[in-house]
Amino acid sequence: MNATTTNEVIHALQMLSSKTDASYIPAPEEKSALGDISDGGVSEHEKRVGISILVGISYKNAQGVFKDRDFLIRRVVHAKNDMYIDGMAMDIRAPRLVKVSDISQVRDIGTGRIYDDAHKFLQDKLGIEVPNEILSEKLPEFAKVIERMHNEIAVLMYVVALDGIREKVERGTVAKYVRSRTADLTYTAQELDDYLISIAPDSTSAGMAFQRILLKDKEEIQAFVSALINVIMADGKVEDKERIFLAKVIDLLESRGFQFNLGA
Repeated sequence: MNATTTNEVIHALQMLSSKTDASYIPAPEEKSALGDISDGGVSEHEKRVGISILVGISYKNAQGVFKDRDFLIRRVVHAKNDMYIDGMAMDIRAPRLVKVSDISQVRDIGTGRIYDDAHKFLQDKLGIEVPNEILSEKLPEFAKVIERMHNEIAVLMYVVALDGIREKVERGTVAKYVRSRTADLTYTAQELDDYLISIAPDSTSAGMAFQRILLKDKEEIQAFVSALINVIMADGKVEDKERIFLAKVIDLLESRGFQFNLGA
């Protein structure tokens, strides 16, 4: 997907929420950091986009100053033998890149769980495998659900939260879709619900996730569109902004050769 299409997707998500988030542009001192860790390229296995989980983190920054702030995780990058979380510092509404080994505590704001080991948070909550020499615990089975579905979940949960009320019926509709796409995996309903509760995507995060959805095969994209419609209609009403957004999604996909019959 080119930059123009990316911006159109993000703009459509912003229109749906009737608000404009700050553009996701790293501050000057962070551009060099992002460039440094990306030297030589970052493989898809090492880079996860569309996570969108809101946490509280305690850490020391590159200058050795202690920070304690709420943080929206958008990506996790593994490069040069280090892991980094990349996202938005909510108190200053600015992007930040934090080395995982500099984090002393992670607080999952959605569930209230506290992790004194940031690498365990990556593995248990984000489903990202940590090298055995850092964390010897086995990757949980639910990690396979996250690996397969985290982009779809991010976009759908963004839609759920648009009106400011994350209704249980809407979250349940997302859960039903996830279960339908992961019937071959073994996990508990509580694990899935805890993950959905923790998701807090903004338009930029949802846009990043949507890019990845568009790279999937036709069957997966069509299933996602059906789920998107079901989530929008779950509360029994469709607002104009939701209708407009859905039309933009359909137009974008039809321009790529998809065909949809949504009825009259």
